[in-house]
Amino acid sequence: MMLAVRLHAVGERPRLDEVPVPEPGPGEVRVAVRACGICGSDVHLLHGVTPTGPLPLTLGHEPSGVVDDPGDSAWAAGARVAIAAGYGCGECAACLADRENVCPRLVIPGIDRDGAQAAYVVVPARALVALPDTVDFATGAILTDAVATPFHAIRRSGIEAGGTAVVYGLGGLGLHAVAILKQVVGARVIGVDPLPAARERALAFGADEVVDSSEPARAVRAMTGGGADCAYEFVGNAAVTDQAVKSLRGGGTCTVVGVTPQPLHLGLPQALLVAGELRLQGSFGCSRAELAELVGLVAGGRLDLTGTITHRYALADFDAGLRTLETKDGDPIRVVVEQ
Repeated sequence: MMLAVRLHAVGERPRLDEVPVPEPGPGEVRVAVRACGICGSDVHLLHGVTPTGPLPLTLGHEPSGVVDDPGDSAWAAGARVAIAAGYGCGECAACLADRENVCPRLVIPGIDRDGAQAAYVVVPARALVALPDTVDFATGAILTDAVATPFHAIRRSGIEAGGTAVVYGLGGLGLHAVAILKQVVGARVIGVDPLPAARERALAFGADEVVDSSEPARAVRAMTGGGADCAYEFVGNAAVTDQAVKSLRGGGTCTVVGVTPQPLHLGLPQALLVAGELRLQGSFGCSRAELAELVGLVAGGRLDLTGTITHRYALADFDAGLRTLETKDGDPIRVVVEQ
């Protein structure tokens, strides 16, 4: 038996239950969890914003750990690994093109099936990425989603060194985007957020300039002499997406990561969208290859994430960590459960 954080009903607080240790099936591996991030998606699950698989459900989709039972895979027992926050079927056209994040049968542990806020988790062997000794387990955990999601969005946008990027929303995802854009890409970065503390924090993470959310598109166009090359929306708000598109120069790209049930209404006249050859695209999760690349960047010292993990809890204190995200008490960036 093992301990696991389980959601029994929407609107109820998760419970720490004793459940059987899971056994790997064909193609699966059992991992002894060492760290697992608590994500805003966990808050959404609790409040019914994000639908789940059958309840009760073990939460947790940002894990790292050690291979405990490799099953029939080529992984060795004791191997340090990060686990992709979602994995596809491995057989469809998207998966074969290394785009499993858009697989029509995508599975997200902790949402669609039991996740990793537990002593052990079972996942397909193809979901694992080797984690070098130079990357600690807590960092390995947040890489799988909180860092990989903006990394994928930045890769999709095609921004290059010397380009200008504007990041809307300077929470966990946005701050990691700032760090990647500065340290890995070498872009000029403008951060947008209504909170002064968030703007100050973005400057500490490398942003060149910050603005508040009062007519940010107009401010960005004035600061850049016409607009940014790329804009990224990490808020999940249709009005913010409208501002992000309006902050672009001709030929620019807006990449939307934030999720909202709101319909998308752009105030931008369609004629300007056409004449400016602007591009609006979505971005979701990341591929396993991108996660492996990201791990390599951290291990090689090209991406420094020092300071992004602001709160650490034991598994028994998961609910306290979840409340930290809900209330924003202590100004959290990333919250991690360690075992």
